[in-house]
Amino acid sequence: MLNRNKAPNKGLWNGVGGKLEPDENPEQSVIREVEEESGYRISSPQYGGIVRWEVDDEEIGGMHVFIVNMTEENTYPTPIKMDEGILDWKELTWILDDDNQGVVSNIRHFLPDMLQGKEACNYLCIYRGGRLSQIKEIGLIR
Repeated sequence: MLNRNKAPNKGLWNGVGGKLEPDENPEQSVIREVEEESGYRISSPQYGGIVRWEVDDEEIGGMHVFIVNMTEENTYPTPIKMDEGILDWKELTWILDDDNQGVVSNIRHFLPDMLQGKEACNYLCIYRGGRLSQIKEIGLIR
């Protein structure tokens, strides 16, 4: 996880990732972004789905989510300061804890399905007044 030092989500723990570059598909993007933000060179990321967000009735963004299985052999000690923030391994129970206000609010709603290998879905996270009010599972991605 990365504790981001820039908006959006400054000061919150979030997954590693970023924006698509021109002529880049989502898988190429996640491979590049993970290496840029963590120094890890990953291969074969598993597609989890799409997460979009709507803020006060306006859809303003979205992301492709990928799952990567890491082994202890290809990890390094953390926490470590990176350009984008503080990189650290976190226990899944900590990430998904409903009382944990230090993690981006929508993660605990879609990540369990993705980790269980559920078919790739399209999720819509609806925010009202700066707070997550609802998550809709729109449907499977074919």
